[in-house]
Amino acid sequence: MNIFSFILSFLVAVISYLVYTSYVNTYSSIVTKPDKRYDYIIVGAGTAGCVLAARLSEDPDVKVLLVEAGDHMGFFTKIPLTSTAAQQGPNDWSVRTTPQKYSSFGLWDQTQFLPRGKGLGGSGQINFLLHGFGLPEDYNRWSRKGFKGWTFKDLKPYFIKAFGTTMSEYDSTYCHETSLCNAAPMKLKLLSDDNELMMTFKRASSSLGGRGTVLRRPAATVSAGLRHSSWDGYLKPAMQRPNLHVLINTQAVSIRFDNVTATSLYILQNHRSLDNIFVDREIILCAGTIKLKINLVVENEHVGANLHDHMNMPLYVSVRKPVSITLAKVFTASTLWEYVWRRQGYLSFPPVSGVEYQNKSAVKVFALGSASERLLRDLSNYKHQVYRDTYPFHNDTRKEGFMFLTTCSQPRSRGRVTLRDASTSVPPLVDTNYLHQYHDVTCMIKAIRRAERLVSTKAFQEIGARIHWPRPERCRTLWRYSADDQAGLKPKRKRFKSTKQEKKPKESAKVKTKSPKVSPPDEYLECLLREVAVTGHHAAGTCAGGTVVDNHLRVKGVNGLRIMDASVLPTPLSLYPNSVLVGMAEKAADLIRNTPET
Repeated sequence: MNIFSFILSFLVAVISYLVYTSYVNTYSSIVTKPDKRYDYIIVGAGTAGCVLAARLSEDPDVKVLLVEAGDHMGFFTKIPLTSTAAQQGPNDWSVRTTPQKYSSFGLWDQTQFLPRGKGLGGSGQINFLLHGFGLPEDYNRWSRKGFKGWTFKDLKPYFIKAFGTTMSEYDSTYCHETSLCNAAPMKLKLLSDDNELMMTFKRASSSLGGRGTVLRRPAATVSAGLRHSSWDGYLKPAMQRPNLHVLINTQAVSIRFDNVTATSLYILQNHRSLDNIFVDREIILCAGTIKLKINLVVENEHVGANLHDHMNMPLYVSVRKPVSITLAKVFTASTLWEYVWRRQGYLSFPPVSGVEYQNKSAVKVFALGSASERLLRDLSNYKHQVYRDTYPFHNDTRKEGFMFLTTCSQPRSRGRVTLRDASTSVPPLVDTNYLHQYHDVTCMIKAIRRAERLVSTKAFQEIGARIHWPRPERCRTLWRYSADDQAGLKPKRKRFKSTKQEKKPKESAKVKTKSPKVSPPDEYLECLLREVAVTGHHAAGTCAGGTVVDNHLRVKGVNGLRIMDASVLPTPLSLYPNSVLVGMAEKAADLIRNTPET
């Protein structure tokens, strides 16, 4: 990147940030001194909290308080390509897992970072914006787990209400003025159909076929080139209502119970001012999967259990054709100009070019070719050498390529969230227990083998695709694969000077050379998974429907307390939970409004 592009990029960033910050503090609903009593108190302004606050406050006779520990999100969270810029900053809880027993050997202290949004919009403001409703069988599993009334059929009207569609591939840009999607709060953008990497992926998948194979073109919660989360679609339009109060930089400390009925919420504002706010109807927890349970009111061994998450195993694939997103392309004056003035180009969409499901294994194409060590290594907590051994071109900003993110859409391993200390200032112990169940290993190996077969197809070979297998030191005894093999360098032949004494080999004799296998054995792949695989950022399940909450999301054994966030999911959704949570929150709002007053 030349000095002119750098200066222009810096100036655009500064001007955009100043313009953004000049408008974010104009909402009359944001208060510093709350009332002493509300009909509903919602804890957490994340994906579900934004929906519930907006829907419940539609009734002008109802007073709603929304409590959020964070502040306004930074400007760069609005740019689809730079969503990770908020991770491990003030807008991220930066949760760390406990040292993992079966995975994460290539990460410092064998711990994973779990980004969790802290601020208006929550994790929906720092994720990759990917939209999807999973697969119908996902919801059927919930019913079998005792969580009734939440099948795809049950949620269908709420998906339509929220997005105007029940399709995982949809583009709101083409909505007719009178259509349902035009009136829906959430907006979707579909990856352009002329995206060459996506079309290559589609042709490759089609040529292989296979039972249970579903290929999806990526759709994202993007509108006019900007992130469009539930904060944008729901809460922001409601932020002038006099019956809606929003507290930011305020932590929910604990819930006070009279016998087994939730009656008030203790809050801590700006880390110093403690207050107690009373509730007439219900307290609704939308604080996310990882939250504290301190004072025992009713015993339930399932609280904090059932923690599940996807894992991603990255495989770097280089290509000869310029079809990927590289940092050299992103950091140019033309890219910035195209985005600032037209809201188009590389910055306007997340770097994903499709996902293929094959039964429970899945392969996603992550189109960012430049795996910059400086930008990405610390976000995943990789040890320095392991990162370099995984991404051989980590310092080449012009390298064309992409990553296959291989995963298991229905992992069986389950972890737990427990208390380290009774204080809310001490984070809980989060043990994701990745790869404890061997099923998850075999499921992910199937995904890796699928990626291997995809690369070998004519479609990918036409763009010069080549997998560069990770080669961490701990795994090298299981497969002969050198640094030259990884980089794709041909071994140099040694030249010997001929002498008269040397005998020429017979014409019929063949010189045999040993070369490593092109395909690694399963033992090597298992080692890679336990060394290199990282979180898929979909932690859920710790207050599962059927065991912790009932079919109406009411916490079992107590009154006046509900939970609506990813923690209620009994089993995983197939890859992307965010849009499903929006639809579930829409249904939750109806359930709450239709509950008779006591």
